[in-house]
Amino acid sequence: MEFLSTRYFGNTVADYLYAAAVFGIVLAGLYLLRSFGISRLRELAKKTKTDLDDLLVDLIYAIKAPEYHLIALYAAVRYLELPPAFHKALFSVILVVLALRAVTLAQRLLDYWLEKFTSERYTDQAVRETVLKSARAVLKTLLWVTAFIFVLSNLGVNVSAALAGLGIGGVAVALAAQAILGDLFNFFVILLDKPFRIGDFVILDDMMGTVEHIGLKSTRVRSLGGELIIVSNSRMLTGGLRNYKAMQQRRVVFKLGVTYQTPLEKLRRIPELIKAAVAAVPDTRFDRSNLQAYGAYSVDFETVYYVTVADYNVYAADHEAVLLKIGEAFAAEKIEFAYPTQTLFVNKQQEV
Repeated sequence: MEFLSTRYFGNTVADYLYAAAVFGIVLAGLYLLRSFGISRLRELAKKTKTDLDDLLVDLIYAIKAPEYHLIALYAAVRYLELPPAFHKALFSVILVVLALRAVTLAQRLLDYWLEKFTSERYTDQAVRETVLKSARAVLKTLLWVTAFIFVLSNLGVNVSAALAGLGIGGVAVALAAQAILGDLFNFFVILLDKPFRIGDFVILDDMMGTVEHIGLKSTRVRSLGGELIIVSNSRMLTGGLRNYKAMQQRRVVFKLGVTYQTPLEKLRRIPELIKAAVAAVPDTRFDRSNLQAYGAYSVDFETVYYVTVADYNVYAADHEAVLLKIGEAFAAEKIEFAYPTQTLFVNKQQEV
């Protein structure tokens, strides 16, 4: 057995054979675990109602041959005397490969969470795709940056010193990109708080239209005139936005005036006539009607009622019907609407 005691590169043949045996045993154990253990876990996962355990089994199954071989090699070379440079190089390769695999697995977990999050909050497919695309871009970028810093830190790079060196430049960049970072932050506020969604009709200052797209930096609104308006996410949240899609009913206030020649008993009946006109129109709820003032050329009444449907077209049609019915009722009662008039009084003096 003198051959087994022969040394090559600081290790005996027996050491190399022992390392090879360890490599084979560890690799075989990993493949057996993959074949039988994962199959058993998959059968158990199918018996549960949740799909999270199925995802975890898929993540374990996603670990491929390169990772198995590197783990077996790392276990084997621990029993050999090798140059420190070799161990360092092997550790670096294992670290990079496992970090890449960890990032891919984390991305799948991230996609799973985003799918669940958006499916519970957004029923429209186009809205979901828009939110998913934007959120994935940001979160995956953060994931890769974190993994890159982790690898550098474990390879011996002084990440803290590098980050501190970039601190001044980072502050300058942050100040220069303050608006962009603010819009990016407000994108996640819109995503989580949902003050508006794609398809909602909104009004912001002199801008009004339907939300078509919510991006990382800006929101696109299609105006009533047809043009596309680009508004920053920060302005959408800080400008006093009004969302009409969330409206449950519309409050309608209008005034009308009748002539001063209208008899007092008819003035008392006008609120009842208006109430009957509103009640005769579907999707409306009468609130009040009162004599408001004696105007410059008319006796003014103010009326308040509600359209119980939020749709603007329904409101326009119902309000038109209410006004027409009021006109019919006034015509039947011979009550005249007032219009701007002037009365001239002439005082004739008798000649002496």
